[in-house]
Amino acid sequence: MEDRNEEIEPCRSIGPHELDVVKSQAVIKLSPVPLPAHFKRLECNTNLNLPPLNWLTTSHSSHGLHQALYQSAGFASFRLGQMFPDCVGEVDVVSDAENIKQLLKLPYSAQSAISMVVHKVGNTLLLDEFDIQKYLLRKADDDWKWLRTFILEHILTYGDTQHNYCLKERSREALQTKNLLSKFLYHSLKQTGEELDYDVATTPTQLTSRRQGLPITGPVLPEPKIEENVPDPKSSHAFNRNVVWTFEDIRMLIGTDMPIFGGPNRPCISLRLRDAAQPINVLTGIDYWLDNLMCNVPEVVMCYHLDGIVQKYEIIKTEDLPYLENSQFSPQVVRNVAQNILAFLKANATKAGHTYWLFKGRNDDVVKLYDLTTLCQSQSQTAEKSEGDPPQQQVNPFTVPVGMLLYSVARNMKNTLPRISPKAAGNIRALLDNCIKLLPKEQYPQIVSSSHYILSDLHVPAGIDPKAPKFEEDSDDQSLYDDDEEDEEDDYEDDLLNCDYPSEKSYQSSEQGGGRANVAVRHICDALRDFKSHAKKAKPAPLLATTAERCSISLEHISSGLSCLQYFNGSQEEKLKESETHAKQEEKQRILHEEQNPNMAKPFSAIPLPYEQLKLTQQQAVPALKKPSSKAKRSKSKELATTAKTKSSTASNRQLSAKFNTQHFGSWNVHLKLLLLEKACLTFATLAEQHYESRHYGSTLRFIELACRCQQVLNKYMANVVSQYSCLLGRAGDCFFQMSKHWEAIEEYEQQYEEQDKSVGVINDELSQELEGEEEELPTLAPVKNVEQVMLHSCKCYELALEHAQKAESNELLRRLGNVRNELGLKYMYWAQEEYSDVMKQKESVKAAGDTKLEDTQSSESVDPLYVKLTVNSYDCLRRGIDAFTAVQDNVNLAFLYCNMGRFMRLRAHLTMPNESAIALDTQKAFYNEAFNYYEKAKDCLDTRKANAELWDLVHWELSTATFTLAKQLQDYSAADMTSLAEASKEVLELLQKSLKLCDVEHPGARQVLYSFRSGLIHKRIASFHYSQLRSHGSCEFSQLPKATLQLCKYHYEKATQILEVLKETGELLVVQLERISLHEFLAELSTHPAQKIKQMQAALDICLQCHLIFAHVIDANSGQAADDEFAGHLTLFESRLQNALKTLTKLLLTGKDPKQLSKLYKRMYMETLTGKHGTGAQQSPATGSKHLHTLLTRLRAMCDAQLASD
Repeated sequence: MEDRNEEIEPCRSIGPHELDVVKSQAVIKLSPVPLPAHFKRLECNTNLNLPPLNWLTTSHSSHGLHQALYQSAGFASFRLGQMFPDCVGEVDVVSDAENIKQLLKLPYSAQSAISMVVHKVGNTLLLDEFDIQKYLLRKADDDWKWLRTFILEHILTYGDTQHNYCLKERSREALQTKNLLSKFLYHSLKQTGEELDYDVATTPTQLTSRRQGLPITGPVLPEPKIEENVPDPKSSHAFNRNVVWTFEDIRMLIGTDMPIFGGPNRPCISLRLRDAAQPINVLTGIDYWLDNLMCNVPEVVMCYHLDGIVQKYEIIKTEDLPYLENSQFSPQVVRNVAQNILAFLKANATKAGHTYWLFKGRNDDVVKLYDLTTLCQSQSQTAEKSEGDPPQQQVNPFTVPVGMLLYSVARNMKNTLPRISPKAAGNIRALLDNCIKLLPKEQYPQIVSSSHYILSDLHVPAGIDPKAPKFEEDSDDQSLYDDDEEDEEDDYEDDLLNCDYPSEKSYQSSEQGGGRANVAVRHICDALRDFKSHAKKAKPAPLLATTAERCSISLEHISSGLSCLQYFNGSQEEKLKESETHAKQEEKQRILHEEQNPNMAKPFSAIPLPYEQLKLTQQQAVPALKKPSSKAKRSKSKELATTAKTKSSTASNRQLSAKFNTQHFGSWNVHLKLLLLEKACLTFATLAEQHYESRHYGSTLRFIELACRCQQVLNKYMANVVSQYSCLLGRAGDCFFQMSKHWEAIEEYEQQYEEQDKSVGVINDELSQELEGEEEELPTLAPVKNVEQVMLHSCKCYELALEHAQKAESNELLRRLGNVRNELGLKYMYWAQEEYSDVMKQKESVKAAGDTKLEDTQSSESVDPLYVKLTVNSYDCLRRGIDAFTAVQDNVNLAFLYCNMGRFMRLRAHLTMPNESAIALDTQKAFYNEAFNYYEKAKDCLDTRKANAELWDLVHWELSTATFTLAKQLQDYSAADMTSLAEASKEVLELLQKSLKLCDVEHPGARQVLYSFRSGLIHKRIASFHYSQLRSHGSCEFSQLPKATLQLCKYHYEKATQILEVLKETGELLVVQLERISLHEFLAELSTHPAQKIKQMQAALDICLQCHLIFAHVIDANSGQAADDEFAGHLTLFESRLQNALKTLTKLLLTGKDPKQLSKLYKRMYMETLTGKHGTGAQQSPATGSKHLHTLLTRLRAMCDAQLASD
């Protein structure tokens, strides 16, 4: 029957025309049938009325011909959207190809009826044929009653009600034509066993885009049920091809069943059967043209017949179809119609979730768009007002499928986008918000709670760092609803509204055109102009918010998701458990049956090996045995490689899905609850960090406590969950520590902790319900009005955090714990010092009051005083702090702790314990030696001053202070406590000299002046020590005194005088000068020769005269000394020593030789001191006495200068 050598004749009935290029491209997303079918040309006079042997077979080799003509697609857009959720939002329209053709033929089909439902999902319109007879008029009265009433009252009240709304031709003649076409297609199908001698790989329709498995980038979420995806779940129509068709700038996802054939010379053609007795009309020509464009088919083969007898074949190129005689049409008109209808629908069908009805009756001039959702709501409100009682809830059968599709598209977008920009997040948020509005949570709690989870994850994505959350910022990368694309569409709509359409003559090229062929199209253009002000698309706002706002919105969605859990059906869990039990029983029965009935090998029968893949490969390799070209080999190997990759990725996805599904714990209820609580834990942790940065420590503790409770619930269900306790409790420890440092705001922190909003309350209630009867793993984090307890809470939190921390985290936690231990140890130390001071004051007051309170005091002392406990606590905290920093080898902080421990030992050296009457000097020395050891350890940790100059200087200062203090203690009290005075003197001198070396007067800084003052005091004490050594020799002669000791004594007195004079330390300087005067008086007493006596007394007088600078400094300072009584006593003593020096010199010179007549001078000076004696005294202030002495010394110096001048 097949003629291979005869070429098909080209059609000769094509009129002259200029080539009108139409932009069209089709990409096959999924094609379940082999493509193309093998074409067999029928011989002339073949009787098509006789059915072929393979007619209406449903085998794989039939290429889907059995459903091309007889099956209705139903509401196909919902199934297409669920199959390819990645296309929804990217394309403009999703629909059956027949619906698209029906709309595009609108200018030439005034007598046809149009009835479609329109839904908006994102930026995509879903179009489906809506057969009024099938879905309304033939159903029970209760089904869609509100819509039936509206149609009968408003739509079908005029004209021929029987045929005005009829969409399809159902006459006998039409059915016979379909049957004949079906037989022709099966006749033209080449049988499987016949030879194939052309390369299939070169067909243009092989441009496919395989749908990859949904990558699992997050936890598994519930899938909508099949019956919930579409309004007609019983319909299972699967298109032969699912195509993304780009027509001009309109992108459409369509399903088509058009058969495609291929032959040896024509690899891709479409077959059409035409009655040779009837001409082709314009609607048929548009039908053929659009079918070929939608499938990228370049040619159509026409088979002409007379009464079912094949006459001839003709071939026509797709671009020539608009110019066939008697069926001419303008491709530009079809393009304009497509663009105008799309713009019209997008300008009016703007509400997501609403069901719109696009309707045009037969012979109508107007295409109308009704918002059925709004009509349903208004009708319900009218019925409620008229009847008084609330009417039965009107059910829109499209609401649930639309909501499910919104959920599927949003979930797919969330899981497949490599980077979710703010625009994409805004689009996903808009989709899920509409999904939640459409689906009642009482009936679909799984989907609604999953939607809330995705929304919470959009605002607070998994994997962010709560301490430094980074969210995607807006960029120039194109996303789902690109601004540039939208601007282009707006400009394009303006062009459409202003364009000039072809004249009526061009529309009336067909017999059926009539004079009103373009009335419906012009009405759409008029409607577009009317709606132009509302035609701007409501673009979803990008998701841009602060971290606090994101967390707040995330918590709202988490609480809403948790509130849906109460609507989960417990019977679902029971059914799941029953199915698992049933499956286990079946498996046991199968194993038992195999054991009882072993599969024995039969003689003379080969045992088949289940190598299915090899069989499949051999079948695929059959066409390749005929010397395929190298190009075909390359394409085949590439396809096999792609298939292998796809299978491996699919297998890995299945394994990952199975891994996630093991976490369902037998029910979606628990699974979704854990997902929401896990997100709540992350959100609370992020909020806690935000409040911590803002110093809202009470709010931080509240959110950390909630996060810890979420973590406890997660640990209850999942053993391998990553614990966040270490981070959370570490931050809680930080909060308590910061509270102790900002104690004045403790009431504000308590108020912050008590605050709670509604969403947090719902989550907290759920946590309380889950943890009811469980032991709380963590203590409460409520702040208290006790700084000691707050700091102890801080330590407790750090210790608990260390129990859950990894090795990398433990070092930082140990540092923070050591820091708090140090601060708490210091506080205990200061409190102990204050408490000890108060106890000593009380004892002094008791002694002053007498023995009346002695008995009460003794009874109270039976219990250890508070300062003893504080001292023990201080030592314990500092010791633990040292252990913490030693563990992490933090030498700087360890040196700081050693320094504080040295300070503690110095304090302990001066504390009297309850069982001690007084502190022994040996005990003090022991504690001071401990302090010295700690200071040396601190220096060893730092090694050199370069490591940390500030801390080094602090340790050095503390060591210098400790050494000097101990030296003072031994010097002042050693005579009473030690038997060996020589050893004590040596020890005191060594300590003083060591303390002098530790005075760092070289490095500038805040302590340089203090070091200088201390060095002056040390020089004074060393000089006093040597002076006491001189006096210890008793009443020996001057010549018998040790010269070295005398020289050292004078040297240190002079150094002390120089230093204190520079620092203007008048009080200490006056004491030094008085001691120097006393030294010279002592030396004068020991001198046996009068000249030596006069020399020593003159030296004492010179020192007295030098003291006028001291009194000048006192006058300049204009204030007395701190110890007024002591300084006043020193003034009186100074004046007496001055008079004594003058009096002694006068006597000595009168009894001996006086060549310079100095006795008269000293006598006058002595009389001068006596003249003003009544003006001095202890009753006067130090300032007054200083002025008097300054004036006196000035006069005496003047008298001396006058005497020297006369000499």
